[in-house]
Amino acid sequence: MSEPTPTESTGANGPGAGTAAASPQRRIDRVLDRAFTADLPALSVSVLRERRAEASAEESDLSYLRRVLHGRLDIIAAECARRAGGDQSPLVARLAEILADAPSSRIASARHLGLGGEAAIGEYRAAMEARLRELAVPDLAACSERTLRDTAAALSVCEREVSDLRRRVQGVADACAADLARRYREGEAAIDDLLAAD
Repeated sequence: MSEPTPTESTGANGPGAGTAAASPQRRIDRVLDRAFTADLPALSVSVLRERRAEASAEESDLSYLRRVLHGRLDIIAAECARRAGGDQSPLVARLAEILADAPSSRIASARHLGLGGEAAIGEYRAAMEARLRELAVPDLAACSERTLRDTAAALSVCEREVSDLRRRVQGVADACAADLARRYREGEAAIDDLLAAD
């Protein structure tokens, strides 16, 4: 059984936010709990930076999952197009072209600066990767069009879930980064402290 999606009750902005049990165990649930960003100005700089790092680590996990899902969906879409066009050449020759990343349209924010070492993979990513092992791209040369469509539909459900969570987590990470930047700008914290901590 797959791990449940973070519920609305733990969402940063969704209905029922803040009504979840105290101290959620999964990192994604902690980050999306309304209490995580409820009173950022009251937090110490060290705690605020820890929360920014935690949110940024979760965003990195979700961005990775999103790229994996997009890659699989792109492969299936290319195979469907190849069949529809009567192309007999093997798709493997075009994999590099199909999987090439387009330039990101998102402007980088301050949360990507000075977060220290690599964070451990979160529980949500681990659970989603387990789900994706059951949704591997089928044997393109042998599978039916129905199998391709069914696999693409299942992957699309996962992609929408991951993209929605990523958007919400980005909002949390941006809120933490914005409050931290405000403190440095207004003299509540020293840049030397930031460099020493990193």
